[in-house]
Parts: sequence; structure tokens; C-alpha cells
Amino acid sequence: MENINNTNEYDSYLVDHVKSYMVTEFLGRGQYQKTPFKSLEDASSYKSKRLADKPLARVIVYGLSKPPHTIIPISIAIN
Repeated sequence: MENINNTNEYDSYLVDHVKSYMVTEFLGRGQYQKTPFKSLEDASSYKSKRLADKPLARVIVYGLSKPPHTIIPISIAIN
């Protein structure tokens, strides 16, 4: 792992190693709908469509990062 001095650098490092994306929508009281995507464009498009259908929906895109310093995937909020 490179010399990382602050949280912004670490976030950028994680984003550089994102392998896939997950769109998560809160359905209520501990229930979530998760939809996987290979590209950020597809995930963002899906999020936009969900918000067009339900403007008050709570939807977020996560990147699933697999940096070389760990064997466990790390989730990072994209938008």
C-alpha cells in the first residue's frame, strides 16, 4: 500500500480499485433492495430511474473495492 496521508487520498485509492457497483434502496425497517452492476454508468442510470419513479426513495450507489492490501472487499459510497 502506498503512503496515504489523509482520508481523501484513501478514498481515491479505494475508488481506483473498485471492481463492481451496488445500488441499495432502503425499503423500510431494516429492509433493503440491492442491485449489482459492473459499471458506474449503469448503476447511476438505475439510481436516476428509481428516483424518477419514487422521488422520496432513499437510494445510494456503493463501489465494491478490492485493493491489493486486503483480502476482504471494501464498500465505499460513490453517490
